[in-house]
Amino acid sequence: MAKTISASGSGAVRTILKNKEAFEFALRSKETEGNRIRYFYDVFYENTNGTLNIAVEDGDVKIASLNLSLGKVINLYNDKNLKKLCHYVLDHTEE
Repeated sequence: MAKTISASGSGAVRTILKNKEAFEFALRSKETEGNRIRYFYDVFYENTNGTLNIAVEDGDVKIASLNLSLGKVINLYNDKNLKKLCHYVLDHTEE
């Protein structure tokens, strides 16, 4: 059983990255506008669920936010590990 995310949401991305086998995601939508592609996912991990928004431009994650049901919103500015999680999700997305 994977480690649960604390109620405060602190270290959530790091916890998910260490326990990727327990992290599930489903692509809800994908939109292309010029050279920017936006992805919107429903995400599930142990004791929480939420959404993940990713904007990719020229192969680089430019914008990302992970909104968890714990009331925590994680973005590239407050957690540098989010970019790693985004690459993992994008690499494992079946379209």
